[in-house]
Amino acid sequence: MSEFRTLVLSQRACRRFDPNGKVHESDIEQMLQLAVHAPSAENTQPWSFVVVRDEESRKLLADWWTETWNAGGGDFVKQSLDDQVLIDDLEFGFARGGFAAAPVVIVVCADTARVAEIYAPSSIYPAVQNLLLAAADLGYGSCLTTGLTTFGIERVRELLALPDTLLPMAAVYVGQSLKKLSPPRRRPALEVTYREKFGNAW
Repeated sequence: MSEFRTLVLSQRACRRFDPNGKVHESDIEQMLQLAVHAPSAENTQPWSFVVVRDEESRKLLADWWTETWNAGGGDFVKQSLDDQVLIDDLEFGFARGGFAAAPVVIVVCADTARVAEIYAPSSIYPAVQNLLLAAADLGYGSCLTTGLTTFGIERVRELLALPDTLLPMAAVYVGQSLKKLSPPRRRPALEVTYREKFGNAW
């Protein structure tokens, strides 16, 4: 099995970070170098990254992204999932001891001066995926949060001094995992794949 395939098959979100774990500057630079090699709409490469290490800023960012969970996102997840272990893990992630403990937050922004906002997600999230894979390859745990309230977007812009054209779309938390991560749980690919038309089992 190739190293890349092994990496992809073992990828999972880390929501319990060691607050004393270190993330080296050179490793962050490697992650970002791989992120910018992602595909984007018409090769516009409309991303900007803000690496946040300051403890108070990290707490604020975690709180603001958690608003989406508390505003109904969490209820939707609980109604959609039967996996109580995963739900407990998610709830811990959104608590103060969860992803807020990660020593590094990389805020990924879309530059709406370079790409129409409608194409921003399809341009930004491949770069986010590259970040997550690069973190795992370097031995770090990582997780992703998305979705901000309008008020949250404005607060992130103010905290990070973002110009109006930069839309904060995701936060990637990176650090040492507090515990060994269990294998990822995924629905089998063929269970969610159809031949020619939806409903025709593969």
